[in-house]
Amino acid sequence: MIRRFVAPLLLVGVVLLFGCTADQQTFKTRLADQDLQAKLKEVKKPLIKSEDYRVGASDVVSVEVRGQPDLTRTTVIRPDGKITLSLLGDVYVSGMTTEEIDEKLTRMYKEYVVGADVTVAVAAFNSQEVYVFGQVAREGPQPYMGEMTILEVISRAGGVLARAEPKAVQVVRNNKVWKVNMDDIVINGKTNQNMYLQPGDIVFVPLNGFARAGFALDNIFFPLRSFFSFIFLGDSVNDVKLKHDW
Repeated sequence: MIRRFVAPLLLVGVVLLFGCTADQQTFKTRLADQDLQAKLKEVKKPLIKSEDYRVGASDVVSVEVRGQPDLTRTTVIRPDGKITLSLLGDVYVSGMTTEEIDEKLTRMYKEYVVGADVTVAVAAFNSQEVYVFGQVAREGPQPYMGEMTILEVISRAGGVLARAEPKAVQVVRNNKVWKVNMDDIVINGKTNQNMYLQPGDIVFVPLNGFARAGFALDNIFFPLRSFFSFIFLGDSVNDVKLKHDW
């Protein structure tokens, strides 16, 4: 009698599992598509762009003084927020954008070099991170790489798992939440949703409806597993007794 109910439940579970897997396979296939990746790299202005990156300790910056190779160098920002440059000595730059550093160094170098022209760039982003959690292959922090998009972060995290809901990815920033439809970006080509991230952003990839239903069923039937095992074991014992005429 009980087995009549077990079979339909198992069938429902199989349908949910394969439905979920088939839906995610399309997303994963498109995410790995080389032509799509090339097209996305051409997009320069997604809908939401990050604020200018502000450097911090452990970041590496390159300072070029045009026409002055002896003054040009690449240096690491120390824990005290300073860099050491020829002629200028120690200069505090932590918390500044490259444009602000550029203006500051230009003013300082003009005291030594006529018509000084300084260009500053971040050579390595080491001081700040973004965080990826939920249904991705590798959860945890990732180095903030400047103008990095949500698609780049999820790709660096190994992509989404079969139980993910790419249509409802969430980006949390300063107590605000944005919902991003990754299917629109990857499958439908709506790259205007491929938002830029900022340092400290949290990207959360939730479970899809099929997976949530599966977990709900598991929570319901987990306490009954011992009961079902006892019944099935009892039937097997009876069958053995009948076969051996005990």
